Amino acid sequence: MFGKPKKYINIVIEDYAIRILENSGKNISSVKKMKEKPLPLGLIENGKIKDEIGFYEFMKETVKEFGIKHRHTRFYVPNSLIIMRQFEFPANLKGKEIKEYVRDEIGKSIHLPIKEPVFDVHYLPEPSHHVDEKNEIKEMQQATLFAAPKEEMQKYTEIFADVSLKPIAADVEALGVYRLYHHLYETNPKDVYLFAKFNVNSIDISIFHQNQLEFLRYQILDLQLKGWKIQEETKEIDWLYEENETQLLGIVEDTMLEMERVMNFYQFSIKKGEHRITEIIVLGDHPLINHFYDRVKQQFDISTIKLKGYVSRASDKEIEQQYIPALGLALKGGTSHAS
Repeated sequence: MFGKPKKYINIVIEDYAIRILENSGKNISSVKKMKEKPLPLGLIENGKIKDEIGFYEFMKETVKEFGIKHRHTRFYVPNSLIIMRQFEFPANLKGKEIKEYVRDEIGKSIHLPIKEPVFDVHYLPEPSHHVDEKNEIKEMQQATLFAAPKEEMQKYTEIFADVSLKPIAADVEALGVYRLYHHLYETNPKDVYLFAKFNVNSIDISIFHQNQLEFLRYQILDLQLKGWKIQEETKEIDWLYEENETQLLGIVEDTMLEMERVMNFYQFSIKKGEHRITEIIVLGDHPLINHFYDRVKQQFDISTIKLKGYVSRASDKEIEQQYIPALGLALKGGTSHAS
């Protein structure tokens, strides 16, 4: 009488690893499967597929190994490919008209460093009022544009389809992580949340205010990943670097300086001193994530938490930290394309 709920695979791809999490719909308490696998170095660099045949073969083997054939698939656009722009559009535009307006304005009032972008628009529910040159009041809507290179996005979706997956939605990781935070914690629209994702080879900083993403920065860390080894007992992945521990600790200190610059830029340049960061949320899969968290707490006189992977506020079963972004993607639901 009732069909089985659809199973979804949520894929998070880094330059060095692929992680999948399976759930039904957008119900993350239905998580059935969580798996990760190191990605051979050189297949993907800065989010771009460099070896299409190699990545296709890797994905084909992974789909078979993980048993995820024919699954509806959601995935994140690699952070290094995302371009974010704030803009305004006339408040009387609805639905497809907004997309048409954006298409017309790309290259005019909206400038992107991409020749052929795919994009998604997020906008605030309340319009604002502006007085134009003729002294007439115009209602305008504040919006955020997320864009990525069409060519790169097609590579991902075509390879997923070729290995018997059904790509239905692409998303922005910062939005997914915030979605999970919002799911697990009470958020205050007046507060300003900075998310610092310290990964094996990059730092991602995103800032949210009034449930809107206001700032996004992706930066490759100045280090060389030389490979990995898998622990026999736990099957966990140990990431191996060319650098020694002293150099790795130096990278953490450099990241502290970068965070401080971003916080000052947000407070004084973007918000003209009217708003500042009120909470820092740390996450990531870097081997030194706990040291990074401790340094953030020491460095900044701001409430700081380490985001943990739970499926609900009432849950006491913690999911490993490398799957936190995938949990945020699993909450997305629906079949709309973010890109």
